[in-house]
Amino acid sequence: MLPGRVVVFAVGQFLISLITTAQFLLLNLFLKHRGLEDPEIAALSSQRFVATFFLALPAGLWLRGKPLRVPLLIGSVLFPLSALASLETVRLGLMDAASWCFLGMGFAGLLLNVAGLPMALRLAPKEHSSEALSLLFSTWAAASICGGLLSSVLQGIGRIHLAGMEVVFDEYTTLLILTLVACSAPVFYAKLPDPVPEAGAGRAGHWLHVHREDWPLLAKALAPTLCIATGAGLSIQFLNLFFSHVHHLGSAAYSAFGTVSNVLVLFTGLVVPEIKRRYGWRGAILGVQTLAVGLLVVMGITELWKSVVWALPVALGCFVLRQPLMSMAGPATSELTMSYVGERNRELISACNGAIWSGAWWLAARAFEVLRSRELPYWQVFIATAVLYLAGTFSYEFLIRGLERREGSGPAVGPAGDLPDATGPS
Repeated sequence: MLPGRVVVFAVGQFLISLITTAQFLLLNLFLKHRGLEDPEIAALSSQRFVATFFLALPAGLWLRGKPLRVPLLIGSVLFPLSALASLETVRLGLMDAASWCFLGMGFAGLLLNVAGLPMALRLAPKEHSSEALSLLFSTWAAASICGGLLSSVLQGIGRIHLAGMEVVFDEYTTLLILTLVACSAPVFYAKLPDPVPEAGAGRAGHWLHVHREDWPLLAKALAPTLCIATGAGLSIQFLNLFFSHVHHLGSAAYSAFGTVSNVLVLFTGLVVPEIKRRYGWRGAILGVQTLAVGLLVVMGITELWKSVVWALPVALGCFVLRQPLMSMAGPATSELTMSYVGERNRELISACNGAIWSGAWWLAARAFEVLRSRELPYWQVFIATAVLYLAGTFSYEFLIRGLERREGSGPAVGPAGDLPDATGPS
């Protein structure tokens, strides 16, 4: 049902996601094996979010109503190059230079994130917005599957001798290979058309101007993201360290189970439009995220019984199932938010979401650094994450009610973009 231009965009997103997912799986372990402790890893990783935090809002304001292909193309070039530079500077022990490279990754990721969802909604027919967003979210899972499989296979090989040289397949090699593959992403972004919003849906007046009646919409739409992003920053980005320190699980095994989880993410993400049609916004968002939070709590408290034989299998089972449930809500929450704020605010809300995720993950990474330096157990960090997750999850109820009242025809299950403009607070 989707036009070819959406598929081309999805391929580009998939290639970029190879880097993101590989770093999610292996970057912390690579840094650990380079001799960095948990607080140092958190401090370095947080650098990625500084550029996005400070520049996302200006970028969103500037890009409103403008063509988005060039920003996407620039981001798709800079992101792989800065990722390569980050790996090499860490490998060579140039930690000051590595911090700047992580900042560069944050800036490139900013361009891709701010323009990504609005571009997808411009490329897809309005009646197929749900399918387009589900496809784009599934590219992350597909990239995670490829990265996880490659990591498991390469680290299973261990090392080989090639032309008189010994090649070691470790976290660094896996990250390097996937980053080099992602360097082909600009080819696909260059093939995209460059549509612009309908007249009146983009900028109004000066590029810094935000309609007074839009501020309440933006504030309500961003509240759930703030809670969920802060919670995720506290623990999700450090799950590999949790399994390494608490359950002594190696990176190859962690990647393998991550791959299993992402296979489920891929399939569950593709059925989100059908779930939303059957159960509405509440089933697609509140229901699945609440189940995911419960699994996160169970996974965390296995630290209390880590010496018991069933602790690791239970933790791995929760790990495999939690991510698909939490990720299932991603396309639905994005569509709900874009519908709630209206077309003229899509780039702005996308930028604000990026700023919140980056700022929250930066602050949460610093908080994790402090908590772990004081030897706070992981399970208590996970409980804090669960509380924030639940607050964010049930904040979506206010958006659902507002959208239902605005449409005035019962449950809001229509595709994103049905609201031509955001003309007032709900």
